[in-house]
Amino acid sequence: MAVNIEASVKTPEILMNEVDGHISIKGISIPEDPHEFYSPLLQAINDYQTAPAEKTALDLHLEYFNTSSTLIFRNLIKELRNIRSKTDLVINWFFESDDEDMKEAGEEFKMLFDDIQFNVTPVEPT
Repeated sequence: MAVNIEASVKTPEILMNEVDGHISIKGISIPEDPHEFYSPLLQAINDYQTAPAEKTALDLHLEYFNTSSTLIFRNLIKELRNIRSKTDLVINWFFESDDEDMKEAGEEFKMLFDDIQFNVTPVEPT
């Protein structure tokens, strides 16, 4: 089940292509109801777990996110962790090179999921 949600002022762009195993979350994540907003992605990942692609990549490129989004991201990564034996899983956390807060957030997630290939990568500010 492909997911394609356009970004808004308070929500990120979400793309998921189950054929190539690519999931992307990009932008600001401060939805009023994060469970409702992320439910299509969480459902798609639940379905994806039965027959994942050979490689699975979750790209997170966030400008800002709130505490409730943190819980969603943690649960999302935990769900993907469950399919490690079926797919080559990598998490890519991108942050703007001048954004120390997002760098630290990525490093905290990396420590939390130290059993997954987790890259924390700076990019030039847009």
